[in-house]
Amino acid sequence: MMGQLRLPGVDPPRQIQPDGDRREPALWVRRLRVLRSLAEGDEQVVRNVHFRRGLNVVWAPPERPENGNALFQSGVGGHTAGKTTLCRLLRYALGEGSFASEGTRRRIRERLPEGWVVAEVLVAGQPWVVGRPFGIGPHPFSVEGGDIDRVRPGSDRTDYQTFLAAVAAATMRVLPAGRFPARNESVRWEHILPWLSRDQECRFADFLEWRHSSSQSDAPGLTVDERQFVVRSVLGLITDAEREEQQRNAELVQQKKAAQKTEPLLAHQASVDHDRVKRLLGADVPPPSSDLFGSQTRTEIERRNADLRKRIEELATSDSREGLRAALEKCVQAETNARRDVEDLDMRLIAERMAVEQLTARAQGEAQTELLASLPPPRDYCNVPMSLAREHGCPIAAGRPFDLAERRSERTAAQELADQETVVQALETEAATKRAALAAAETATKEARRTYVQAATAYDEQHGRLLEEKARLDHTAKLVSEAQDAWTRSEEQAAAIKQFESDIEASYSRQQEFRQAGREALGRFSATFDYVVRALLGDQVTARVEGSGRGLALAIEDHGERDSAALATLKLWAFDLAAMTESIEGKGFFPRFLVHDGPREGDMAPDIYERLFLYAQQLEACFSGEPSFQYIVTTTTEPPDRFTADPWLRLKLAGTPAEERLLRMDL
Repeated sequence: MMGQLRLPGVDPPRQIQPDGDRREPALWVRRLRVLRSLAEGDEQVVRNVHFRRGLNVVWAPPERPENGNALFQSGVGGHTAGKTTLCRLLRYALGEGSFASEGTRRRIRERLPEGWVVAEVLVAGQPWVVGRPFGIGPHPFSVEGGDIDRVRPGSDRTDYQTFLAAVAAATMRVLPAGRFPARNESVRWEHILPWLSRDQECRFADFLEWRHSSSQSDAPGLTVDERQFVVRSVLGLITDAEREEQQRNAELVQQKKAAQKTEPLLAHQASVDHDRVKRLLGADVPPPSSDLFGSQTRTEIERRNADLRKRIEELATSDSREGLRAALEKCVQAETNARRDVEDLDMRLIAERMAVEQLTARAQGEAQTELLASLPPPRDYCNVPMSLAREHGCPIAAGRPFDLAERRSERTAAQELADQETVVQALETEAATKRAALAAAETATKEARRTYVQAATAYDEQHGRLLEEKARLDHTAKLVSEAQDAWTRSEEQAAAIKQFESDIEASYSRQQEFRQAGREALGRFSATFDYVVRALLGDQVTARVEGSGRGLALAIEDHGERDSAALATLKLWAFDLAAMTESIEGKGFFPRFLVHDGPREGDMAPDIYERLFLYAQQLEACFSGEPSFQYIVTTTTEPPDRFTADPWLRLKLAGTPAEERLLRMDL
């Protein structure tokens, strides 16, 4: 909490010194005009309001009954004259999405279907004419350096967004903190406009309540923290550098936590890999933290690899598999040939044995022929069926009877049978010899195969063991690299932790510097707030703006902290006026444009309400020329007498007759 550096009732009044570089508001409205249409002619003008720099009063006095107050008399005249509608039209001209609540919009569009609101606005000293329609369809426009009296259809106009870009350049780009911390989005003009022109529906209850849901303003919704951020940025109580340093500090803390989590894991991994290297090598090796770890283990691995290569070469030299494979193939070929000889001889035996059978049948047939020769001459046929004749071996059934005399001149079947049986016996003897040779070939093949398989198995087993040893050595070499890498990264993380600690400490120091500067700025603004409150309530009170975390809080004390509905409204006035006063003096970035719509609580003393106008008059008196601010106040309560005339009274409205209303009609 910032204490106030003054003694109530003793310290001299503060002297407000306008900053010479801020000669006019960042933006202000010189004229506001409501038109039936953009056509030429004075008859198109519904209302034409001139504003000035400094205090502008819009007054709608309540109706005063001629015969005194009484029940059932009209009492809404001053409250339906159009003060809030005027403020809404100002906001609409300056970029707000809606100019009235839904019901009021509908009625205005019905009465002014082609209506427009046109305003002459000065932005950073440059005049602009902007126009926005009441109806849906026509596009809003802007004219840089234009004349509000010469805006007609077809005139040289630019897009309305061009005007808003100029407003943003004059009001937003100067902010020291231009991006919301939580969502990292830019602070825009439409985020600040609600503060500069509060909803009358909020009843001025809290300095952070700018828009009420019933107003249907279409203003962007901001959280309380975001509104706090906007206020602190506009007041110069926070900078992007501080916000970025806070984000950087948070990132450093997270990185440090990550490093603190990773470093022991890497060290443990290096230790595990070291143990596995020792187990695989079967020898003690230096730890990964030693420079000898990599050199010694790699030397030992290379030595073992060299020995392994030598044994692999020796194994290749003693490899007998090729000769044994050739011997096996030779045995297989011999076995194949022997089997073919046996199979060929078996086929011949079958044929020769069939010949024996045929010759035996033939011999039997010759005996029958000799018997038939003694019988009478045969006939060419008999009555015996052919199938039965063949079954009993009738030679006639096999063919036509041949010439027995011719057959008697040939060798007898018995002689041929005897020769054929001799051939069969010789072949059977040869077959027995061939089968013995085949059995020997099969035995030789089996032995050659066994010998080859044993040699191949022994080679594969030995070669496999050598390959496994090579794989273990390769894996050991990989573990050595991984252990070294894990330890190196562990050391890097340990070094990074120390660097993070140093950077975090330095960040805290920078934040402390920022906070100190912020405390000084907050203390200065709190003193200005105290000054405005004392100007409104009296020198016996004290007021302060407290910084709590990332927010601000307002307090008024008079023999203890005071709070009420009236004081809540007064704190809000004082806060806004203090922001404008600070900006007038060259501190902060408040645009020096402010609209208060009907800031009056029923239980507020009239003299305190009058001081609101007196304070604005005092601000004007600080300037030798035109004031560098614009303050527009609408009121139903009668202002002090001096403010009910020029130059301060800019518009006087009434609820009746309709011609005295803002739009000169009943809606």
